[in-house]
Amino acid sequence: MLIIKRFAIIASLLLALLFAGCIDSTSSDAEVADLKVAYLPSDHDAPLFVAAEYPELFQNGYGVYLKEVENKDTYELYENDKLVANVEFIKVIEGGAKIMTLMAQGQVDVGLNGVPPAVFSIDQGTAAKIVSPAQSEGSAIVIKSDIAAENWEEFVVYIKEQAESGVQVKIGHPLPTSIQYVMIKSALDAEGITYTENPNEDAMVQLINCKGQGTMPQLLSTNELDAVIAWEPTPEQLTLSGIGKSVIYSGDIPPEGMWENHPCCVFVASNNALENKREGLKSFLKLMALSNNEIMANPEFAVNASSEWLGTDLEVEELSIPNIKFTNEIGSLEAIGPAFVNVMDEQGAMTGQLAGLEDIEEINSILYDFTLYNEIMDEIQ
Repeated sequence: MLIIKRFAIIASLLLALLFAGCIDSTSSDAEVADLKVAYLPSDHDAPLFVAAEYPELFQNGYGVYLKEVENKDTYELYENDKLVANVEFIKVIEGGAKIMTLMAQGQVDVGLNGVPPAVFSIDQGTAAKIVSPAQSEGSAIVIKSDIAAENWEEFVVYIKEQAESGVQVKIGHPLPTSIQYVMIKSALDAEGITYTENPNEDAMVQLINCKGQGTMPQLLSTNELDAVIAWEPTPEQLTLSGIGKSVIYSGDIPPEGMWENHPCCVFVASNNALENKREGLKSFLKLMALSNNEIMANPEFAVNASSEWLGTDLEVEELSIPNIKFTNEIGSLEAIGPAFVNVMDEQGAMTGQLAGLEDIEEINSILYDFTLYNEIMDEIQ
């Protein structure tokens, strides 16, 4: 009986403290979002790497930063000394299409991947939006080092000469929904070069899905491929290893002017994250925008952080990073979205809600939600 009375007294005191405001009635855990962020092992993802590797830069300069829990895996995200999100980084080696698949399955909240995989996935009904830019350009066409060509024009001549001899040139790409796939088909079309993905079909070029980029060095060195189109740092790795040589970078790929300053990787967020994890998502996107600013001011941050996260040589990164244009500008992104849709529609990739659409405003409303981006830009500019 005495024990029951003591529990009653303690309960009464706790209730009194609660209503007096001495105990926070809202658990801090309830306010902290769990953000699962998927990324690719690519230099295009350098904003994420820099934010993780230089937390003091962002803590002291901006008040928004990551605190490491487990290296390259889990972090706490703070803004103004308040924990706003527990962040888990998920490395995806297959490509952006895999990231979008995970997002469609509810396993990823934010993806850092190319525009075409996002466009394709949204077309197919994935509840997500492109919410912020990351970078532009940053890919290249690389040919075997023993091919007698030093630039794109000479490689085009080589392809046509091989065709006249009855030899089909084989070009590898990362994935059928990658921007690299869209660009190589566009380039071949511009040069009047026929292509196929069927090894038994007659064409000047056979396009081969490498299912990522990990196998490209081996496929080139064993003569199973004549060329690849790849994102950084793979082109520089192939060049420095002596396996290949870059003949054209993505901003110059035909048709002339089409891919100059082309958006490549972007931040994509699930509708669930936009609706239910908004504060944490906003802080994360703000940190990425600030990281982009720091990279633009000092590319060495991206060189060092990318080398650390990807395990690449500094020499590779010193050649790779200058080929990538990190940006927080959305002008080209808003313009290129409908262009991507149109090109992919012509190539037969659009079969869902974007198929046949030509109205720019309608396309952009399906692809984008820049509400958080605009708030962030107002705060950091």
